[in-house]
Amino acid sequence: MNLEKQADFVATVTGTDVKKDQTTIHCLADMESYGRVRFSVTLEIAGDRSGGALYGSGRGAMTDGTFFAGEAYGVWSREGTKVTLRYVDRVTDGTENIYEGVFDATGDEIHFEQYRFA
Repeated sequence: MNLEKQADFVATVTGTDVKKDQTTIHCLADMESYGRVRFSVTLEIAGDRSGGALYGSGRGAMTDGTFFAGEAYGVWSREGTKVTLRYVDRVTDGTENIYEGVFDATGDEIHFEQYRFA
């Protein structure tokens, strides 16, 4: 398996939906490969509330009119106020990516590293 490093990016948290057994985080980011991207990830809460599964979806729009959609699946973990998201997504253009995002719940940004399957 070969992975190609893609440009890191920062997503702004634009809202959250907090429920007893899950939290959905809504985000907005400018990504080199997908343009202006709006996405949400839902964190399913398991056991001691320090981790679990996640799923999400997003839409990206480029200034040339290209539009993307993607679906994501993975896991999350929490240590104190720091939440780490790790997931794989598949985009409508056929690309598959791996993401690792770090979110400090005291702020409103998620810092992401991105890799593409080559």
